[in-house]
Amino acid sequence: MSWRDWTDHGIESQFNPRLAVGDAAESWLNGWAEESLRRQAELGGVFDIAYGAHKLMRFDYAPRDVALPVIINIHGGYWRALDKSAMMHHMADLAGAGFGIVNVNYPLCPEVTLSEIIACLNDGMAAIVAHVDAHRKLRRFILMGHSAGAHMAMHLSHHPTLKDRLSGVVALSGIYETSVVCELSVNADVRLSADEADRWDCLKQMPASGPSYYISAGGAEPSGWIDQSWIMAEALLRRGDDVRFHIAGGAHHFSLVDWLCDGQNAEGAKLHRWMAGR
Repeated sequence: MSWRDWTDHGIESQFNPRLAVGDAAESWLNGWAEESLRRQAELGGVFDIAYGAHKLMRFDYAPRDVALPVIINIHGGYWRALDKSAMMHHMADLAGAGFGIVNVNYPLCPEVTLSEIIACLNDGMAAIVAHVDAHRKLRRFILMGHSAGAHMAMHLSHHPTLKDRLSGVVALSGIYETSVVCELSVNADVRLSADEADRWDCLKQMPASGPSYYISAGGAEPSGWIDQSWIMAEALLRRGDDVRFHIAGGAHHFSLVDWLCDGQNAEGAKLHRWMAGR
């Protein structure tokens, strides 16, 4: 079902996750911050490596098991909020399973535009690959993103330094048809024009062919948001890509990330096996 079918039927409640989750959203995000602070030391590695002049152009790197891929994680927040520091406990779960971890920050709207964010992250990909290659033998990479991060992971799949080394893209509860943002209250910060929305629409500018794709959403999310994941998966399947589509029953927009990063969770174990096999 296209997002356009919701324009007169509660589009904000369908495509604003904080509104969909309700009062619990703030407490959930506060819990992320507390858990991340508690578990950051488990990651090891090096924190806040600069890839540009802006204070948010930074990434963390923990190499872990060289036999497993390095996961490059891009946080969500509708391009206007959150920080890599809120996902430290998710990264600790993944690193504990042996995956290499790169956790990336980027400048946020309204200070910058979406186009500028993606330009910054393109600079970041070059710096990240160079940093990983300087410290270990050549590694495989998986791009992982949540929400707006999933959208950007799709576009970053084209980065030339990842060519022939990007084995997978993990897209958790993403937003892919960027024109919907022009209809939402978040656009007061994102300031997305119709032309820019068209430029960064993942269905019009498809991600790279070659990597495998793991596209997931929470079963307790609004149907319009779930449709975003299915529409993206269907477009990739039609093109002939290797796609795993997964709905985590009972998960909402935030609990989905907890479940899937935790290999001890039944839903997370599925993703961990998939990533280990890339």
